[in-house]
Amino acid sequence: MMIAVGLWFMNHAMESYSIGTLRRMGPGFFPAVLGGLIAVFGVLIALPAFFREGDPLGFEGRPFLMVCLSIGVFAFVLERLGMVPAIFALVFCAAFAKPGANLIENLALSVFLAISAVAVFIWGLGIPIQAFRWNI
Repeated sequence: MMIAVGLWFMNHAMESYSIGTLRRMGPGFFPAVLGGLIAVFGVLIALPAFFREGDPLGFEGRPFLMVCLSIGVFAFVLERLGMVPAIFALVFCAAFAKPGANLIENLALSVFLAISAVAVFIWGLGIPIQAFRWNI
């Protein structure tokens, strides 16, 4: 999946934007390089898997669905309630991917991520996202 996504982004950036040169980079340079790096990392991750012994891993739907759902919940809650509640919703929704998730660990992770996100994105970078918003 990383290989396919990386190659798609690299191809899209190279077709849609000017790449430029190393001295004068165009708007497509960074996405193209980043897409290429993601594809290379995908290859580096996938290659050793072909030489491992043992039973192949099967696809588990619950973790995949819960992580995808948690991203959607994050986006939905972010618009209506702000960044901090969205992070709590993301962590607790993603926690259902693993049976027997620990409430205290998830609460601690939510608090740490919320404080870090507010510090980095709102205070540090000045991104205009509200930490708390009451727009239901």
